[in-house]
Amino acid sequence: MTTRTGRRPTIVKRAGGPDKVVLVHGSLDRHTSFRQVAAHLSEWTVIGYDRRGWGGSRALGDATTTLEDHVDDLTAILAAQPGSVVAGHSYGGLVALCAAARSPELVRAVVAYEPPVRWLPWWPPSAPWEQLVRDTEPNGPAAVAEELLRAVTGRPPATPRHQLEEDGAALVTEMGDRSLDTPLFDPIALDVPVVVGAGAAADTLPHHRETALHLAALAPNGRFREIPGAGHAAHVTHPAAFAELITLSGGLST
Repeated sequence: MTTRTGRRPTIVKRAGGPDKVVLVHGSLDRHTSFRQVAAHLSEWTVIGYDRRGWGGSRALGDATTTLEDHVDDLTAILAAQPGSVVAGHSYGGLVALCAAARSPELVRAVVAYEPPVRWLPWWPPSAPWEQLVRDTEPNGPAAVAEELLRAVTGRPPATPRHQLEEDGAALVTEMGDRSLDTPLFDPIALDVPVVVGAGAAADTLPHHRETALHLAALAPNGRFREIPGAGHAAHVTHPAAFAELITLSGGLST
């Protein structure tokens, strides 16, 4: 597969101590959703960016953007910030795992919260949110974004209509990327410490939790950590606990 080079997302860096973490957001999101997580990492240097197709990097993405493009972007950022922990939420966790598998020498440790590793056997062929996107797609991209946000948060989004249109288009591209169904890394061969997080059984989707549990068990230096009371958006609802996953991963690499 040929991936694109050219412009990369602009990073936002908050200087702190010598420990560094690169934060990678999921779908329907921006780097700013990690603001409260960063507040609990005052002794860390925190690096964030909007993935291509989202937020400030909207213009860098289009209908041909693939997971490999996102991994290319993250790898370029890590090359400029070697020795960083990379922490990703949802799709961002998948990007982080793929980048660590490709270039382990750049990565101190990985935190992946409920990553959609669709080729593992614990991910159902028709996952509920993926089916929701397919069912809603005929109603237009704004409807796709609105319905998935409602499913994740349990409430109607306050997002402006024009943003829902743009976010919905990017979401359809990400969830429709068929490369996500092909093994892109081998969990057994991951050479870096990996902390895989998930919400409590009563609060998150079963396949999110099962995939996280098994992924942590497969990784040679993997750890599973539950965030009690948290659903899928733990970085927003439980930022202190999410930050603890990052500090734990840093300790595993020492």
